[in-house]
Amino acid sequence: MLSNRLAPAGEAPPDVAVAPARPQVWHAVLAFVGVAAVLFVVMAHLSPRVPTPPMTPLNPPFVGPSWLRGWAQWDSGWYYRIASDGYSFAGRHQSTVAFFPVYPLLVRAVAVVVRNVWVAGIVVTFAAGAAAAGLLMAWLRDRMSPAAAWTALAVVFLYPYAFFLYGVVYPDAVFLVTVVAAFLLLESDHPVLAGLVGALATAARPVGVVLVVALAVRTVERRGALRPAAGRFVDWSRLRRADAGVLLSVLGFLAWCLFLWHRFGDPLAFATAEAGWQQSPGPNTWLKVRFFQDMAHIWNLRWWGVFYVSHSVLTIVAACLIPRVFRRFGVGYGVYVSVLIGLSAVSTMNFFGMARYLLAAFPCFAVLGEMLAERPALRSTALTAGGLGLVAFTAIFGTGYYMS
Repeated sequence: MLSNRLAPAGEAPPDVAVAPARPQVWHAVLAFVGVAAVLFVVMAHLSPRVPTPPMTPLNPPFVGPSWLRGWAQWDSGWYYRIASDGYSFAGRHQSTVAFFPVYPLLVRAVAVVVRNVWVAGIVVTFAAGAAAAGLLMAWLRDRMSPAAAWTALAVVFLYPYAFFLYGVVYPDAVFLVTVVAAFLLLESDHPVLAGLVGALATAARPVGVVLVVALAVRTVERRGALRPAAGRFVDWSRLRRADAGVLLSVLGFLAWCLFLWHRFGDPLAFATAEAGWQQSPGPNTWLKVRFFQDMAHIWNLRWWGVFYVSHSVLTIVAACLIPRVFRRFGVGYGVYVSVLIGLSAVSTMNFFGMARYLLAAFPCFAVLGEMLAERPALRSTALTAGGLGLVAFTAIFGTGYYMS
């Protein structure tokens, strides 16, 4: 007791446990900016060494500060064309309608200010990534301990394919921030706003339609109306009229389809154009015929084969985390990651791209971070390996290799 009375002002007595400080959103944003700074230095160092086409088939070529060149690769050219010239459709051939509109529209708006479409794309990605970092921390800190929340956020930040969130002219950061924002608004009991923000997500990526189902299920779950064991699956009497607002999230997808129908006569032109990438819906894509053909000759790919295989391996790891998401965060989030991962995997001919698509499966990163937080030694090893992998993958992507 004497030690309690003699404790210096502002300090906790020696025998009183001090609760860890609650993580702050702005701390998460600062952490994101810190990691981004390292990656921008890496890109700035490599950009003058970026090979010229056809090694990097960027069309049109990058024009702007040379130290930013590495952030614009491959599909970045498609988003440039949309932001500059709008959409075109060439039937079952590669065309811009395969890419959803929210990201290029934001790039076009920012380009009015910065006077350079490439730079605008990098700015939009970086800003969306920073916003996603803050919103993710807001979501995580309400559901797990401070140590687990920080670990989960670090898993996202240091994921080897997370460079798509820091500056690459791709829409993944925009999609992630709209999805997390929609869930946060719903958890704050703003279903209409959640639906309106969700509409941006469904107009940002084809797989965004899973959010409509996930928000609806989560709404029913939050009201205590999800009762499959009670004889009827949903107790509709528990729902409020405003809860239907989450269904507004489908409007983004419907608006995109209506635009395609009006402009090109095909409301699913984005799916039609996928044939140009040999990924049109059908048995060959669903059964991964191309993947098994490639695996028979994987050794011919040499070191690049590691990246090829990593997409299928990471897909399996994410799928294994789905049951824990159900147990830890509920049916709504479990449905979200299940359909997101399943639909993304089914729509790719060889799993390539899945490592990038998994960035949107934030509840999987959350449960993985929580598991690592319980094992400090493994956490240090995993985060160190992830950070090294992130720097290496950023460098490889920045020099023109096709990563995802």
